[in-house]
Amino acid sequence: MALRLARALRFAESAGVQNRLLLSLCTPAEAIAVKKPVDSVTMPGTEGTFTVTNNHSLIVSQLKAGVITVRDGQEAKDYFISDGFLFYNHPTDGSGCCTAEVSAVECVPTSALDKDRAAQVLSELMAAPKDTEWDRARASLGAALVNQVIKAAE
Repeated sequence: MALRLARALRFAESAGVQNRLLLSLCTPAEAIAVKKPVDSVTMPGTEGTFTVTNNHSLIVSQLKAGVITVRDGQEAKDYFISDGFLFYNHPTDGSGCCTAEVSAVECVPTSALDKDRAAQVLSELMAAPKDTEWDRARASLGAALVNQVIKAAE
C-alpha cells in the first residue's frame, strides 16, 4: 500500500501531461523546477552544447559552467550553472513523458548575474599571489568560472 501511495505522489505533478519533457532542475539548496513540462532544454556539456527534447536517446552527461535554456512554447528562460550532471530517462509510466534531471552545484537565473562584480572578482583573482600550486589552481579554475559568468551576464 505504501509503495502505491509513493508512486502516486511521485507522478502527481505530471498527472494529465502527455508526451512532454519533464524537467527537474535542482541544486543542493533548492529545487528550481520539479517535473515541469517543457518543450526542450539546451545545456553546456563538457563536449559541447546540446539540446534534449522528449523522446531523446538515453543520456548521462557532465555539464560545465554555462547557460541552460529552458524552452516552453514561445517562452525561454536562461539559468547559469557552475557545473553539474544531466540524467535523461525514458517514461516509467504510460504518459510518454521522458524526464530530464539536472543536478547542478549552483544555479541562478542569468538576470541575477552582476557582470561588474564578476569583472571585479576576476581582477582580484588575477592580482592574488600565485606562490603555491594551490594558489595557481585556484586562480586558474576561478578565472575560468568567472569568465563564464561574465559571458552569461552579457
